[in-house]
Amino acid sequence: MSESTFQQRPESSHAATGLYDPEVEHSACGVGFLTRKDSQQTHDLLLKGHQALCSVPHRGGMSSEGVGDGAGISVDLSLSFFRKITAQALEPGAFAVGNFFMPADSAQHGRAKKLVVDIMTKAGFEVIKERELPVDNDKIPPRAVALQLPIRQWIFKAPNTVRDEALDALVHECLLAIEADAFPDASLEGLHPLSLSARLQVFKGRLNSWEIIPYFCDLSDPDHAVHTMYFHTRFSTNTDPHPSMAQPFRLMAHNGELNTDKKNRLSEAAIALARNKAIVRPKGQSDSCRLDQTLNARTYGEGIDLVTAVVAMMPPAWENDPHVAPEVRAMLEYFSLFEEKNDGPAALIFGDGKVIGARLDRLGLRPLRTVETEEYLAAMSEAGQVSFPPETVLRRGRVEAGGMIYFNHAEGKIYRTKEALEHLASKAEYSKLLAEAQINIDDLPDPKDDPGK
Repeated sequence: MSESTFQQRPESSHAATGLYDPEVEHSACGVGFLTRKDSQQTHDLLLKGHQALCSVPHRGGMSSEGVGDGAGISVDLSLSFFRKITAQALEPGAFAVGNFFMPADSAQHGRAKKLVVDIMTKAGFEVIKERELPVDNDKIPPRAVALQLPIRQWIFKAPNTVRDEALDALVHECLLAIEADAFPDASLEGLHPLSLSARLQVFKGRLNSWEIIPYFCDLSDPDHAVHTMYFHTRFSTNTDPHPSMAQPFRLMAHNGELNTDKKNRLSEAAIALARNKAIVRPKGQSDSCRLDQTLNARTYGEGIDLVTAVVAMMPPAWENDPHVAPEVRAMLEYFSLFEEKNDGPAALIFGDGKVIGARLDRLGLRPLRTVETEEYLAAMSEAGQVSFPPETVLRRGRVEAGGMIYFNHAEGKIYRTKEALEHLASKAEYSKLLAEAQINIDDLPDPKDDPGK
């Protein structure tokens, strides 16, 4: 891998060329994922991911001094890389990695570190290694250097008797405990978990899309091999640029706006209150961050699988569609009893290390283009972000309004909209669940006494 691989900034022309018309250009965030269908971790996937990130400089905002509004990636934990830096024979699913922004007040860093370690060790984790993620400031503009936040990383050994979904839930409980102490404490302002997981990690900052992989030295290490990467480059609109506002978040990256955000927050607060719980939110939380927080709660707190949670929170327009299968209709109607819709426009990339997918809300106002090759599956904001040899391409397409595509690594299988919904509907007897949970007004008995008298 040559140094120049990660230095070239993509050139763009604003002149009318071919089908391109500068008069109809619009600004919006860029999202996407790239995954290997054989689930093998390779460094080449990061190189292809960098190509995708270099293809969409116009989808990220940038100041007059060249400072990006924010960009980042989420990748599965690289077994070869973490074995190398820890000098231990780590096994998949037996360790967790946490990446944290530290408090703005450097005098509080020691206290913040103690908080993280104390909560994790109390839950049975052991610290294997702690370090600051190495970065290369020569790869970003001088003005951008001062706006980056250093990322503190911990590598934890998981308790010997806790694995798989139980480990995911335990890590999530630790994350909530850290946030419950940190977010309300003004002296710890800035302490922010980018990710804490036994399956994946997040890198992000006040960066442009083409700077992410060159800036974080770990990602340029040939031993850093992954099977999946999803990304986001931010065009800041309704909130100020800040490293903590950059995406991806812990389970998703989102392009668009959630115009139902206020309603969704009220609904979630009411549900939490009914369960004698409280939602602890970070200061200045964006609509995308709120969506991710809810998705984490559904997945790890309630034990709903990620794809089901995404569909429940962002359903298609099913009510008046005669082509929806009865079992799918029953499932979606059942979801509507307890989940408020999240309406965009919204293009969503979601992944938990086991599945990776893309979903478009029912308005369908954000582009998601797909390509499948012999080795890869990709869904991104624009077609052609990765240059695959034409002879390897099996299928090209798009995600339609209310549609989705996802890859299940355990099964080695791609699911597209119709098959995905039917597969989800087959996991439970939703018709029966709906009948038990639903009360129709017409079925209620007439009152014995006239209430008007």
